[in-house]
Amino acid sequence: MLAPPPVTASTLREPAKTLREKGADSFHAALAAVLTSALDDALATGDHARAVNIINRGFAEGTPQVGCDLLCRAISVVGAARTWTVQLAPPTAVRQRSAP
Repeated sequence: MLAPPPVTASTLREPAKTLREKGADSFHAALAAVLTSALDDALATGDHARAVNIINRGFAEGTPQVGCDLLCRAISVVGAARTWTVQLAPPTAVRQRSAP
C-alpha cells in the first residue's frame, strides 16, 4: 500500500480572490506601470520635484508597496545622497454598502 504524498505549500490552495480583489490587483498593477513610466521620465529629465509628486501618488493612490517600489527606484537612479521627502497618505477606509 502506498502512503499518500505529503502536503506541501504548493499543494495547498489559496482561497480564490473575489472580483473586487482581482480588480484591485489589476488596478494597482496598471497604476504601478503608469507611475513607473512617469517616474523614469521625470528622473531622466532631472525633474526631481515631479519625481517626488509621482512617488507620493504611488503611496496615496496605490499601495504602500507601490510607493516603496517607486521610492527605491528613484534612489537607485539618483542615489541615496539625495534627500527624498514623501508624504504618506492616511489609510482610507473602504465603505461597505448595506444590503437592500
